[in-house]
Amino acid sequence: MLGNISIISSGLALDQQRLEASAHNTANLNTQASAVLRIEAREGAQGGVEGVVVTGEGPSNPVVESVEQITLSHQATALKKALQTQSDMVGQLLDLEA
Repeated sequence: MLGNISIISSGLALDQQRLEASAHNTANLNTQASAVLRIEAREGAQGGVEGVVVTGEGPSNPVVESVEQITLSHQATALKKALQTQSDMVGQLLDLEA
């Protein structure tokens, strides 16, 4: 059960990386020399996911970045609720043992 908490935590960390990349892209919308950053999810060594930075060519699209940021907000909310549920379950199991 504790493994689930680390998997959820890695998902939150991945979302943070994606949000930072999207913020970079948004801040550099009018900068010609700036590369577009994307984060690809890969399986982590100890389970969960890890983010790998991938650079792209050309300017970023503000609509794409807005959708990315809204999506990440919803994903983070869902992952936080999953983390809270796991934490509550562990607490209840510990209460049963006492």
